[in-house]
Amino acid sequence: MPDVTPSPRPRALITGSGGFIGSALLAPLAEHFDVRAGARRARPDPRPGVTIVACDLDDPAQVRAAVEGVDLVIHAAYGDEGAMPRQAETLLAAMTQAGVGALLAFSSVAVYGAREGRIVETDGPKGPLAPYASAKARCEELYRGWSAGAAPRRVIALRPGIVYGARSPFWVEKMAARITSGGWGLFPNATGRAALIHIDDLAEQALAASRLLTGPTRETLAPFSALNAVGPEAPLWNTYFQALAEQLGHAPLREWSESETALRQALAVPAKIARKFGLPFGKALALAPTPGEIGIFALDADYRGEAAENLLQVAPRIGLREGLSRCGL
Repeated sequence: MPDVTPSPRPRALITGSGGFIGSALLAPLAEHFDVRAGARRARPDPRPGVTIVACDLDDPAQVRAAVEGVDLVIHAAYGDEGAMPRQAETLLAAMTQAGVGALLAFSSVAVYGAREGRIVETDGPKGPLAPYASAKARCEELYRGWSAGAAPRRVIALRPGIVYGARSPFWVEKMAARITSGGWGLFPNATGRAALIHIDDLAEQALAASRLLTGPTRETLAPFSALNAVGPEAPLWNTYFQALAEQLGHAPLREWSESETALRQALAVPAKIARKFGLPFGKALALAPTPGEIGIFALDADYRGEAAENLLQVAPRIGLREGLSRCGL
């Protein structure tokens, strides 16, 4: 009789498995991989096929133990901007020691800085990078250098745009708090577009990338590939804010003038101090947009995702209305 013993499933470690992106990858990855969910703190096993392992990226011994014997590392951990490059170095050193040659890492379209217009992966940054963007760019340099160090190492770095969906801590939960508190409006300079990608679409692209990195054609991949990950719609920022308000059942947002926006920004600092000391006022003012956010909302950038769609054979499909309906608001 022919041997019908099934081939063992590849093993994958997900760093930051308790975070927004990392936790969204567990279920789809567990259908095709034996998953180790790397976590800084112990927690119950979330589902069959997933094993929780200690993986504090500031603890090299834990990281070495977590990567031992896996076929793929998915680096979804997010933490302090100043620590990200150092943690990436720790992870890459552990992978080298364990002989793990495949990495899927999450970067960001922030690495393009203030670049505007049509943006593809070969475009470099424009202007000085903010700390978060600078940290992500440095991590990409480390991944690129590591991939070139020995064969056959392969790295895919996904550069998501604005990742939203259920449990999105910033672009849904915090924005919802800002809207419901009365601390948010429509802004005169928010003329840029939100490069949205729903977390479910991003998880599908991550699964496709993971299967490529562990599949029979992995050696045909370039040692390092950076891919923009953006959804099918990029609405104006004010359109996104208004649609989120509607999904929340909130009244239509009011247009703020430049002077009102500036005044609220000025009052945000004392309001945050008052909130810190438990004083019962200033909640809405404390949630006003920061100057950095207003700068993001004004950026007229068109991030192109065709390279990811062509390589991964997965096209994001969730538009704004459907995406917000999936947020559980």
